[in-house]
Formats: sequence, C-alpha cells, structure tokens
Amino acid sequence: MKKVLFAIAALATCMTASAQLWVGGALKLGNQSNWNDDKSGTEWRIAPIVGYALDDALEVGLGFAIGGTSKGDYSDFNFRIAPFARYTFLSEGDFSLFLEGRVAYDYDKVKDADKADWDFRFEIEPGIKYALTDNFSMVAKLGGIFFDHNNPAASPSTARQNTFGLDFGTGLSLGLYYSF
Repeated sequence: MKKVLFAIAALATCMTASAQLWVGGALKLGNQSNWNDDKSGTEWRIAPIVGYALDDALEVGLGFAIGGTSKGDYSDFNFRIAPFARYTFLSEGDFSLFLEGRVAYDYDKVKDADKADWDFRFEIEPGIKYALTDNFSMVAKLGGIFFDHNNPAASPSTARQNTFGLDFGTGLSLGLYYSF
C-alpha cells in the first residue's frame, strides 16, 4: 500500500513540475462620439485571466471580465466568465501559434431595466504568443469562429437569437501574461 501511495505522490509531483501557472489579462478604455448628436460615450473593461500549462501544447484556464458603457442617459454593466482550452500547434523560437476554444457566459444589466440580458457563447480564436522573457509573454488574438445564443430579457420585444459566424475583422485582442 505504501508503494502505491508513493507512486501516486511521485506521479503528482512530476505532473505539477512540468506544468506552469500563468496570469494575465487586458484592459480596455474607449471613448465614442457620433456626428449625429452631441453625446459622447465611454466604454471600459477589465479582463483578468489565469491559466495552467498541462504540457508544451495544451493549456487550460479561466477568464473573467467586468465592464460597462455609458452614453447620455444610457449605461450598462456587464460581466463575463469564460473557461477555455488552448492548443499550441506551432512553436518556433520565442513565437508560437495557437487555437483557443472558449465557452463564455455573459451577463448585461442596463440601467433602469427590469431584467438583464444573458448570453451563452462558444468561440474558437487563432492567436500568436511571443515570449518577451522567461516570465513575460505578449499574446494577440484575432476574431474567430463563434456560436452565440442571446436572451435579450431587457428588451421583451426582441426574441431570443442564435448566431453562427466568422469575425476576423474587428476582434483584435492584446494581452500581457506572467508565468510563474
């Protein structure tokens, strides 16, 4: 029995030693103004992420985001939780290319609305990672393929929507990661 427990402990130690924990995220702050009216708007988002490298090619993690928008009388608050898996299919020197699959749950509460909108989304995004040092990396992701189920409860006149699509034009995301 002692040998079995020792073997399990040794295996767990080897798995932990080969894995790597990392943290990172992104910040967003934007200002929008329309030519049609005098009102400008502000959008903000804080999106921390934590991941665990299981080996050189596979990582798993969890992303969070909180944010909001305000323009004139309109304002909202939103929240996202998104577990993900990332597969690195090409590594050359400090560069690596990956695909990231994510399942996201979004919650959006509009000020003065009785109910909140919620959204369930599945995404696959391509990305590139550049190791700046042994501990710091920069990551860029661009759009991808998605399926989205939206329940717009704040707007009862709007029906639930299912959307499938490609989005490679507007979804550039940059982040900085620190590996322990």
